[in-house]
Amino acid sequence: MKMRWIFWVLALMLMLPTGALAEQREPGMAAGARAFAGHMFKHGELDEQKWLEIVKKYTPNQAAEWQKVLNERKELRKQLQSEEVQKALHTKHAEMKKKREAEFDQLIDRLANKEITKQQFKKEWKKLHKHKRWMTKAERQKLYKLHHQTHEAMKKNDQQALSSLLPQWLEHMKKENERLAKWIQEATQK
Repeated sequence: MKMRWIFWVLALMLMLPTGALAEQREPGMAAGARAFAGHMFKHGELDEQKWLEIVKKYTPNQAAEWQKVLNERKELRKQLQSEEVQKALHTKHAEMKKKREAEFDQLIDRLANKEITKQQFKKEWKKLHKHKRWMTKAERQKLYKLHHQTHEAMKKNDQQALSSLLPQWLEHMKKENERLAKWIQEATQK
């Protein structure tokens, strides 16, 4: 009997914090509501429509340019999902992996032959495993700042701030489209 009570008490203790966390939300927001700015970059059809609604509201003179950029993004996503591009990306990934493995084997051989020290080995090994990032750290920080500013402006419904932030988002999207197009082109070239 005592064990049964202990079980129920533990079960209730575990359930209470979960329920309390589920009720937490940003101040000033309705239950179940989410700030749009927090989830702007899922890149689905619905999000594109939300982008266009916001653009038409705060910077109507750029609506046509936004539509062009969003259509280009949609087309690039279609290309990326195509079987041909997926095969090309897979092939390129396999080639890069083989190249890295060969370079690593050479590095191990050089260490075994005592051509380099352990410290030199570690330094060169780190260079081999350094991944090329989609964005630099500075670009990521700039994007984070832009995202945060947009989120705050949308919470406050600050028309002036949004009208100055939306052109920055447009430039960001153009750069991302260029990067994605270049990435697809590099993958599909033989």
